[in-house]
Amino acid sequence: MFEALVGSDTMVDVALIALWALAAWRIGSLVRQPDARKRASGAKRVRALLVLAGVPVVAKAVLIALLLDHGWDFGANDLVFGVPMLLVPAVLTYVWMFPALREPDDRARFAELKVGLPPRLTAIGAVFAFWLGFFRQPVGGLFDEIVVYGFLFLIAALLQVVKLRKVSGLLTTGAPFPGLGVRFLRTGAKVTAFVAVVVVGSVWGSSSSRLPGSYNMAEHGGVAHAAGGHGSGGVSPVAYSPAPGKPITELSGPKDGVPDKKFTLTARTTELTLPSGAKIQGWTYDGTVPGPLLRVRQHELVEVELRNADVEVGVTLHWHGVDVPNAEDGVPGLTQDAVRPGGRHVYRFRAPDVGSYWYHSHQVSSEQVRAGLYGGFVVDPPSPEAAVTDIPVVVHTFKNQIQVMNGTDLLDRKAVPAGTKTRLRLVNSDSQTRRFSLTGTSFKVTAIDGTTVNGPTEVTDNVLVLGGGARYDVEFTMPDAPVRLATMGHPDTGMLLSPDGTGDRAPRFDGAELDANSYGAPAPTNFGADTPVERTVEWVMDNRLGFYDGKFAMVYTVNGDLFPNVPAVMVNEGDLVRMRFVNRSFVDHPMHLHGHHALVLSRNGKRASGSPQWLDTVTVHPGETYEVMFKADNPGLWMDHCHDLDHAALGMVMHLSYEGYTTTFVAGHDTPNQPE
Repeated sequence: MFEALVGSDTMVDVALIALWALAAWRIGSLVRQPDARKRASGAKRVRALLVLAGVPVVAKAVLIALLLDHGWDFGANDLVFGVPMLLVPAVLTYVWMFPALREPDDRARFAELKVGLPPRLTAIGAVFAFWLGFFRQPVGGLFDEIVVYGFLFLIAALLQVVKLRKVSGLLTTGAPFPGLGVRFLRTGAKVTAFVAVVVVGSVWGSSSSRLPGSYNMAEHGGVAHAAGGHGSGGVSPVAYSPAPGKPITELSGPKDGVPDKKFTLTARTTELTLPSGAKIQGWTYDGTVPGPLLRVRQHELVEVELRNADVEVGVTLHWHGVDVPNAEDGVPGLTQDAVRPGGRHVYRFRAPDVGSYWYHSHQVSSEQVRAGLYGGFVVDPPSPEAAVTDIPVVVHTFKNQIQVMNGTDLLDRKAVPAGTKTRLRLVNSDSQTRRFSLTGTSFKVTAIDGTTVNGPTEVTDNVLVLGGGARYDVEFTMPDAPVRLATMGHPDTGMLLSPDGTGDRAPRFDGAELDANSYGAPAPTNFGADTPVERTVEWVMDNRLGFYDGKFAMVYTVNGDLFPNVPAVMVNEGDLVRMRFVNRSFVDHPMHLHGHHALVLSRNGKRASGSPQWLDTVTVHPGETYEVMFKADNPGLWMDHCHDLDHAALGMVMHLSYEGYTTTFVAGHDTPNQPE
């Protein structure tokens, strides 16, 4: 719904520009028309045009009300700038222009300020509305923007006043109006100037947005100790001098001791042939997609050796959702160098929490994860569980839109005896949100993002919504009839469980989406919505056309800026941090916090009422606000980003930095590290 409002608002602004610019031009032509009969005919056409132009004016007013209904964050810009710059002059146009159009004999009336100025200002206001709604969305208190854009609007208005007074003077003195040739040359000069401004602005935008060849990811955009803040968007390549502090390489897992579980993963270029016969050119860990399932027990010492056979740009391993020590996090240019062909890197850590997780490369991750560098990671309880059929289910979509579930693009049939306790560990390794249905049985959601749900209740036919990188564990007792797992948009694939591995069942997606905010039973937590905090941060997310690293694209901003101009959030160990996410864009943003799980406090202003949700990936849908809180109890320098990895590749990257830590690693086109 909200994305439709945002799209409609943009289209209405375009319609306002076109119709009101045309109306202002047609009104100006009435002043230059000496023939009374033609002027009367022209006045009728202008009245009809103004009636038509009134449609987007009304639509704009309705949209402002609807956006404000979502909350001040969503409608403030339209209200503060759109009403005075656009709606007020539009209303004045109808109040003062229509009487003049009904009496077109006196053409001097159309040059009067109160008659001729409002339609021109409406057209100019529409341009400002479009700019502020699609290219440069203001964030925060708006005072600076009110001053800047108010001043620019005033200058534009004064120029129109000068022009109208000049026209009025020509009528008063009887001097002739400029001929068609002169007007054509003037228009040509204006168009040429506009094109020149666009070209110069594009060249400047492209060059100023380029990332430095080498930069330190922990030193960017200043620091943020509180909500808000935004900047110009330009990037200046500057030399970096590491600040004094403890190097994060000291924040590693145990360096000594025999590992309880040891794995070796080799990244290599692979041509995959899927069960359907489709071929995928990509990269894999150990030649399979997903990569090998890594299964350990809580508190075990885990050692994983990553080798790179031939992936030219390099690879890493990031343990998505696992709160490992900072040096083991696998972010190239921040916690390590990417592993080059022929190289190796060893990760060692104790598995901290029971749950469902996954691993993937964080080097050029928008390409590498999509092309196959991912796999499942499960942390079991320290002691064996009672008998349960435990099936990790990793869903993935390749670049050619072929979706696989555990590596197969066909219906995967499995035999599970009736009466068996069954657990499906759903992992969404895609960037986009996926909707899962489990048809043929009631079930419980027992864990979200690796943390246990308190007091889960049985549901039937509810759709489970998993943002990019998110995980749900679902449990049920296997019935004596088939059970079907599928994702929306892919009804012919997925997984079918039955006592003998045969049969069929169509998936259903007509059930309500499960509301995790109210699912399960409340339970005590160490802190909550009423707990005082040391840090408060607000991230407002927008989309706009713009430049990033020299390329023109649809970019996704945080507080009006892109990495590296989004200030790092600085904390001290032990701080409580409240974060507020506001999604004003038209797409989902699964916001992933490295090294930490955050407690959900509220969504859209409504307090969480079910089981405490501890998330590492907070999926914020368009028009939504989330408030979460976490304790800064895992020191280091952490990358936080949108886990729609295409968004991260276009600058939707932030950082959480603990005071007193630094890194010697650097990233950039001139280095081996390309983090996303």
